[in-house]
Amino acid sequence: MSDQQGLSIFDQSGRGPDMGRASASPGISTRPRPAPDAAPSFPLARRGGYERSAVDAYLRDREVASVRYAEEIAATRGQVHDLEARVASLTQQLSEVETPSYAGLGSKAAELLGLAEQQADEVMSRAREQSDEMRRTAERDSHAMRTGAAQEAADVRMVQLTEIEDERDRVLKGAEEERSQARAEADDLIAAATRESEQLRLAAQQETNALRTSAKREAEQVRATADRELGEARRILTVERERLTKEASENHAVATAETTQLVAEAEQRAAAAEQRARAATATATKNREESAAEAERLVARARREAQQIVETAKKQAEHGVVSASNDLDRQTRNARAELDHVQRRRDAIVAQLSQLRDIMASFSSANDEEARPPEPASEPEPPARVASASDPDETTELPVTTDR
Repeated sequence: MSDQQGLSIFDQSGRGPDMGRASASPGISTRPRPAPDAAPSFPLARRGGYERSAVDAYLRDREVASVRYAEEIAATRGQVHDLEARVASLTQQLSEVETPSYAGLGSKAAELLGLAEQQADEVMSRAREQSDEMRRTAERDSHAMRTGAAQEAADVRMVQLTEIEDERDRVLKGAEEERSQARAEADDLIAAATRESEQLRLAAQQETNALRTSAKREAEQVRATADRELGEARRILTVERERLTKEASENHAVATAETTQLVAEAEQRAAAAEQRARAATATATKNREESAAEAERLVARARREAQQIVETAKKQAEHGVVSASNDLDRQTRNARAELDHVQRRRDAIVAQLSQLRDIMASFSSANDEEARPPEPASEPEPPARVASASDPDETTELPVTTDR
């Protein structure tokens, strides 16, 4: 073997397979990494926010880019790992080969061997530098992508927080306006219910006062009429007694028994008339007292209903004032129905007083008939059936007229 043939393995064109791959560095990407994107710009939406579809699309794009960057980082790390393995293999091979002694070779062979060793050192140095550069590049890209993703997430979170705050402020403002409007409507409803209940109470009180005054006046009229009729009956009795006494003195022998009987009958009828008058007076007094008691009950009831109307209106206002108007109308109708009942009661009392006047008129006609001389063939007709002394509550059946 010649020197040239023995040193052909160190020639530039005849390098070993490992050294050729290490110097060429195939499979290692040296293209620059894209810089992180600038701050995103989204189309604006109403109420000071951003379009949700644009934000979602941007987030999806960033997720895809993050996955792609992660895959590239993983591939780069694999390439770095391969290079490190190659460097370790070459280092081990160099360490296993002892440093040869070139003393027995010629000067040209020693020069070639030194050149080959120098080239091997340069290849190893370049491989280490390239591996370190790729590692640093991968770390920078990874840090830049993490920083960009964190910044983008923070920006999106800030946008969403701003939009949520704006929406919350808008909802709170709308709720406050609705609450203020509901409070104002409730106050108006309570004020209206209070005014109407006060009007109903005043109207009921006026009606009650008028009814009490009318009943008192009519009772006084009935009492005066009864007193007048009683005085007239006593006067007629006195006149009749004087007449009979005079006739008895003239015809004492003939009409003593008849005169005594007539006097007894006249006194009995006068007592009955007086008893009827007292019964009529008691009935009128009782009716007046019942009217006054009924009026007081109506006033108390109207006050209670007015208080219930106010309380009901307040409760309905607190629960949204949904059925306050219907309840108030119903309470108003009930109060008016009660007032109509009072009016009918007053009319009935007026009718009873009118009947009492008719009864007193019948007393007067009955006394006129008693003043006449008795006829032997017939008895005088009794007056219309009125309340007897034993049953003062019994009344005659007469038509009732209503005076509004």
